[in-house]
Amino acid sequence: MNALEKKQYLSFFKNIDWKIKGKNTLTILRCIFLMLLETMVIVAITQMLQIGNVDKGLVWVIMHKKIFVVTSLSLTALGISLCALIGRFWISNTVLLTFEIAFAFTNQQKLAARSETLLPSDLIFIKEPGEMLKMADQGMLLKIILGIIVLILLTVLLEKFFPLKWQNLKRFWVIRIIIIGMTILGLSNFNKINTADSAMNDLSNWMGNKIYFWDARSAGNDNGPWLTFVNFLGSKTMEKPAGYSKQNMQKIATKYTHKAAQINKTRKNKDINKQTLIYVLSESYSDPKRVPNMKVNQNPVPEIDEIRKNNTSGLMLSSGYGGGTANIEYGVETSWDLQLFDPSMTTPFTQVVMKSNYNSSVVDLFKRKNAIHPFLGTFYQRREAYKRFGFQTFRTTDGKDKNEKLKYQKKIQKSDLVGDNDAYKNVLWQLNKERRGQFINLATMQNHLPFTDKYNEYPFEASGQAVANPERKEQVKHYMQGIALTSKYTKDFLDQLDQYQRPITVVWYGDHLPGIYDGDNMNDYYVPLHETDYFIYSNKYARDHGDSIGKQTDHVQVVSPNSFTALALKQMNQKVSPFYAMMTQVTEQLPAQSRGNNDTSDGLLVDKQNKVLKEKNLTKKQKELLNDYRLVQYDNTTGKHYLKNMHFMK
Repeated sequence: MNALEKKQYLSFFKNIDWKIKGKNTLTILRCIFLMLLETMVIVAITQMLQIGNVDKGLVWVIMHKKIFVVTSLSLTALGISLCALIGRFWISNTVLLTFEIAFAFTNQQKLAARSETLLPSDLIFIKEPGEMLKMADQGMLLKIILGIIVLILLTVLLEKFFPLKWQNLKRFWVIRIIIIGMTILGLSNFNKINTADSAMNDLSNWMGNKIYFWDARSAGNDNGPWLTFVNFLGSKTMEKPAGYSKQNMQKIATKYTHKAAQINKTRKNKDINKQTLIYVLSESYSDPKRVPNMKVNQNPVPEIDEIRKNNTSGLMLSSGYGGGTANIEYGVETSWDLQLFDPSMTTPFTQVVMKSNYNSSVVDLFKRKNAIHPFLGTFYQRREAYKRFGFQTFRTTDGKDKNEKLKYQKKIQKSDLVGDNDAYKNVLWQLNKERRGQFINLATMQNHLPFTDKYNEYPFEASGQAVANPERKEQVKHYMQGIALTSKYTKDFLDQLDQYQRPITVVWYGDHLPGIYDGDNMNDYYVPLHETDYFIYSNKYARDHGDSIGKQTDHVQVVSPNSFTALALKQMNQKVSPFYAMMTQVTEQLPAQSRGNNDTSDGLLVDKQNKVLKEKNLTKKQKELLNDYRLVQYDNTTGKHYLKNMHFMK
């Protein structure tokens, strides 16, 4: 470099210098250091909230210093790129801090509600910020809002008295573009963190990142919620099973065609469209009397206890706790098993249904199919997903036209949520509107969190280790009042169905427990904290006219969500397709299965005696059936849809 080139080089960088009231670039470096320091504090606090303990959070910072430093540097780099974009340091710093605080708060709230860290699939709820804020801890939310207001006011003062901005903006565009471009490039490579031999994967290994998906909370405790969020990027639906080919799928089709013929010899009904099938997802319903280490002062659900006693009933093994409604609903409607999907696939409505042009489900069996949800249709992208399933109407509180507007939507007492009584009224209205057979899917909302201050009286009390926290004890008290009303309304609903002169069958189930029993260690009580109640009820006309086989007692004690359609078809004395012949065998021969517990990625298997099994404990015949099921699920959701044209599904 000659003297002239050196002079030009120095002149260029002199012109892009940052200045504040005559001070030099050192001031800017100090500000960037301030941004890094703030970020490190926020990352540490986020981890303390994640673990729920200050001391353990600090220990994590020391023991996982590589993850801590890289996470902090990455977020700071994002802040620097904001500086390059906006051109003002203090504004950029405030935007970054607000984002970091919002993430920490949202993550903590989801942990409290669902015992799960924040995941990319949760971003769909950004569309409904108002409803999500209603579910948050209002006291903590107020503190967060006040803190952000103070931060904004401070930023205004700093911008007025100590402005810090880029100088010579026109000459500095090149550097700004480079900074922004490098940030975008870095962010776009985050989804390759799970890709072997990629630079991001190498960085992940160097940090000591433990990539596993079966327990997001434990992953957050190990890797921090920020890195766990990144780990779930670039998720896939399902690994290709060994032996997947058109030839083998043809063999499976032939095999279960024969099984269907055998089953159908004993089934009376050929045309399912002469019957009505109603699925009722009762939000957060699970009998509190079964919760370990907790006693209640009186039975809140005597009516449902009586219904379950006299009809087909048992326990459903849920993959969710405190949330995950749409995932259970997906399993019920499609008969697919969440455990067979890739562990990174966390929300099938958005990650499977919305990405596929073919989504088979129980909906396909009926010519007339209608859905009802007394809440917003945008949650979990239900409205779009239901269209892909083939529902002809989907009635919600935010419906726009005559096919989308909920007929009855009276709030339950002091709650902001539609009561179960009105939810059932909408089903009866739909029954009266359509005199022929149909499929109706109802997902209720009455017992959704928050649980406090919803009702006029609270006669129920709970005690014991499970609700040692006074706040949780109060929530359980309110929750029991809600399900007590559900119990009464459900009996009234079934009594009204008995008045109809046509066959009607109801599959009624709770989707998951409410996330309010944190006095019980999840590792010790994983199974009872993931078991909800279900029953299958056929109305009087169905019972009297041979459209119901009556109370089933075999293979019903503990089931998976994917078993309900096979059980319903049996209850309705309905002939089955090869697919539902296979699902009948899955229901009768395999243990109930859910996503893995806190200790393993292998999944949770629970037999009819409610005992935990391992896949290695299965018989040769059971393993063969499970492999068939896995191949069929892959072909339908991810593969080449060979079975679609083999008359296998319906």
